[in-house]
Amino acid sequence: MKNLILLFALPSLFLIACQEQNNEQANEQTKAALMKVNVVQVQPATLTHTLSLSGAITAKEDVAVGTALLGLQIQTVDVEVGDVVKKGQVLATLETSNVQSQLSQNDANLQRAKANLVSQQSALTEAEATLKRYQTLIKSNAISHQELEQQQAKARAARAAVQAANAEIAQVQAQLDDSRHQRKKAEVLAPADGIITQRRAEVGNLTDSNALFHLARNGELEVTVDASAEDLSLLKTGLQVEIQVLDQTTSGQIRLLSSQIDQTSRTGKVRIQLQTPNQITLGTPASAIIKLPEMQAQTTLPLSAVNFNADGTAFVMMVNHNKQIERRLISLGEVNQGTAEILSGLKVGEQVVQKAGALINEGDWVDPMVK
Repeated sequence: MKNLILLFALPSLFLIACQEQNNEQANEQTKAALMKVNVVQVQPATLTHTLSLSGAITAKEDVAVGTALLGLQIQTVDVEVGDVVKKGQVLATLETSNVQSQLSQNDANLQRAKANLVSQQSALTEAEATLKRYQTLIKSNAISHQELEQQQAKARAARAAVQAANAEIAQVQAQLDDSRHQRKKAEVLAPADGIITQRRAEVGNLTDSNALFHLARNGELEVTVDASAEDLSLLKTGLQVEIQVLDQTTSGQIRLLSSQIDQTSRTGKVRIQLQTPNQITLGTPASAIIKLPEMQAQTTLPLSAVNFNADGTAFVMMVNHNKQIERRLISLGEVNQGTAEILSGLKVGEQVVQKAGALINEGDWVDPMVK
C-alpha cells in the first residue's frame, strides 16, 4: 500500500517542481525585461538667481536749462550736444532789441528825473531861505502874517516836490534795473558744470516754456533699467551689477530703486551707478546683469524632471521603494538655472524620473539608474 501511494505522489511532486522552476524562470525574464530609466535624487542645493534687465545710459542728475523771457527770437546757439560746459558759460543769446530800447528809454527817464530833482532842490533851498528872512521881518512888522503864511506854504510845497522827485528817481531806477536784468537774461547761461545732453534751441525760433537745453551735472552718467514689480522686490541698493554697453563690459552698483510703479508698463526704474565710467554716449542701450544673494534650498530637482498639468499644477513621476512608477503632485518654489526648489510633495533621497515626458506610466515596473 505504501508503495502504491509513493507511486502516485512522485508524479505530483515532479509537476510541482517543474512549475516552480518555470515561475522562477518567468520572474527572471520579467526582471530582465524591466525598462531602464534614468532617475535623479531629491537633494539640497544652493540656488543662485540672476536678473538680466535692459535700459540705457542716462544722466545721473539731469538739469533743464530754459529762459523766463517768452516769445523772443533765438539769435545764437553756442554749444552742441556732447560739449563740456562750465557754470555761467553762455549757451545761447536771445534777440534784445526791444529790451535794449526799453533800457535806453528808462536810462533817459532816470536822467530827466535826476535833473528834476536838482531843480526841485534849488526851489526848496530858495523857498527855505525866503522863509527864514520872512521869519526875521515879521518880528519888526515889516511883513504881514499873511505873507509869512504864504511863504511857509511855498516851502512845504517845495519840500513835497523834492520828495516826489526822489520817489520818481527810485521808480525809474527800479525800471532801469529790471531792464538791465532782462537784458542779462537774454543770455542763456549754464547753471552748473556738465555735459550738454540735449539741445532744443535753434537759431530763429521763438522761446517758450520748454527747456532749451539739458545737461548732465558734472558730466556724471549712470545706467537706468526697467524692472518688473516682482524683480524690484528682489533688489536692494548696493548690489553689484555687471553692465554691458555695446562691446564694453564694466561694473556698477544699484544706487536707487524706484518707489513708484508705472501703471501702464507695470515696471519701475532702477538707477545704477557706474563704478568705472568710460567714454559712453548718453542714450546708448545697456543691459544690467544682477546676481542676487545665494539661497539654500533643502529639496531640489532638475527642472527637466518636472511635469505640468493643463491647470499649471506641477507633478513628477517618482520611483517608489517597490520600483514602481508613482505620480506625485508637488509645489514649486524658486527656479534658477535649470534647478527647481520643491516646497512640498517630495523628501530628500527620493528618486524621480530624470526627464519629464518619458514613455512611462503610473504603476509601471522599472529599473532605476541613478544619475
